[in-house]
Amino acid sequence: MRDAGAQTLDAMIDDFVSLGERGVGQTGSRDQMEALLGEPPPEMGIPFERLLGIVRETIVPHCFRTTHPRFLAFIPGAPTFPSILADCLASNANIFAGVWKEASGAAQVELVVLDWFRQILGYPPETRGILTGGGSEANLTALVVAREKIPFDERGKIVLYASEHRHWSIDRAAKIVGLRPDQIRPLACDADFRVRIDTLHEAVASDRQAGRLPWLVLANAGTTNTGSVDPLPAIADFCKREKLWLHVDAAYGWPMSLTTSGRQLLSGIERADSITVDPHKWFAQPFEAGCLLVRRGELLTQAFMMRPEYMQDVVPNHDEINFCDHGIALTRRFRALKIWFSVKLLGIGWFRRLIEHSIALAEYTQGLLEQTGRFEITSPRKLSIVCFRYLPRERKGEGEKERRREKEDLQPAIAEELTRTGRAFLSTTRLNGQSTLRLCFVSWRTTAADVDDVVRLLCEIGARLD
Repeated sequence: MRDAGAQTLDAMIDDFVSLGERGVGQTGSRDQMEALLGEPPPEMGIPFERLLGIVRETIVPHCFRTTHPRFLAFIPGAPTFPSILADCLASNANIFAGVWKEASGAAQVELVVLDWFRQILGYPPETRGILTGGGSEANLTALVVAREKIPFDERGKIVLYASEHRHWSIDRAAKIVGLRPDQIRPLACDADFRVRIDTLHEAVASDRQAGRLPWLVLANAGTTNTGSVDPLPAIADFCKREKLWLHVDAAYGWPMSLTTSGRQLLSGIERADSITVDPHKWFAQPFEAGCLLVRRGELLTQAFMMRPEYMQDVVPNHDEINFCDHGIALTRRFRALKIWFSVKLLGIGWFRRLIEHSIALAEYTQGLLEQTGRFEITSPRKLSIVCFRYLPRERKGEGEKERRREKEDLQPAIAEELTRTGRAFLSTTRLNGQSTLRLCFVSWRTTAADVDDVVRLLCEIGARLD
């Protein structure tokens, strides 16, 4: 055991230290992966060294590493080594973190972590929450809590209002809780991709007049597309006046509250009825670590607590928490340990510097892109995201329609070609109906030198494909 453990730790450290010197990853076809890994279950085991070699040399290289300093697609994740070690400790202990009686130590650590998040966001003391597998589960949990007080015979009339740039997990959560597609009302956004308050007012008034039941407003505190933050104070005012539940999806943007400018940007988030945050995004934790905070904490237990006969022995005292009463899962791993461990070891100042570092890199990137003269910025830096398009050179006799089509086709082609180099990975999205390139910075590993390299590659690839 000690020998196998030492080999594993050595492999982990080698990978952690040398990651930036290697490619960002590669994708194999199904046939290729079947040839490498497909087999029936073996009757006899193989030596540990050989098995570890398969993981290191075959499986991991055929995955894109979100931890890599030049993985700048989607919303990456780059955990700290202390959080990785803590996740190993949690897996070894295999603690059932569902009820207080069985794991009071784990439950107390989760309470401490949740209270840290509450303080960072300026939420009131009566807040309760739960750590989840990710933002999708947190958003689903929020919808269930918010719907609990709606009578069954009225649930077919409720309407959810959300930005046209909402995260797809909202639509999936709405489907799971039984909403029809017509019960989700997309809201138009302004030029900065923030929800327009006038469209929200008009939609709610129209639905009330039609006999529907306006129910919940979903506001973004850092969209996946552009990092945009909806006008939270105005939305909070409207929800209070109209008696609507306000849920803020801050899965990506919530750590901005650690900075002075971020607290100003997210002003109004403390007035939400519920907030989703994702520590495994911009808070340097390994997957999986999501979180839901609910202002009126007792609503969590009202929505989820059940006490079957086989759970009679674990009824908590009034000041104790069974986290299985706060969400979907009964069996829960000890997710809080990695967050608590890394904050205790590094200090919250380390995470604040991570946010400032990421913002600075995004600003630096935008400046470099503008200096080249080869790109147009389609969404200026918001939080730590920059969106842009490569501009093809003008050709004699080329019409506007042909030029638009060429520009449209060029963006995903550049992204795909960059991926093939193995040097970096970025993603595309669509803004105002047009394909656009996008870079997101959340990693403590990424440096200005990485940005220089990526922008140089984009220029070279763009010129070659053009």
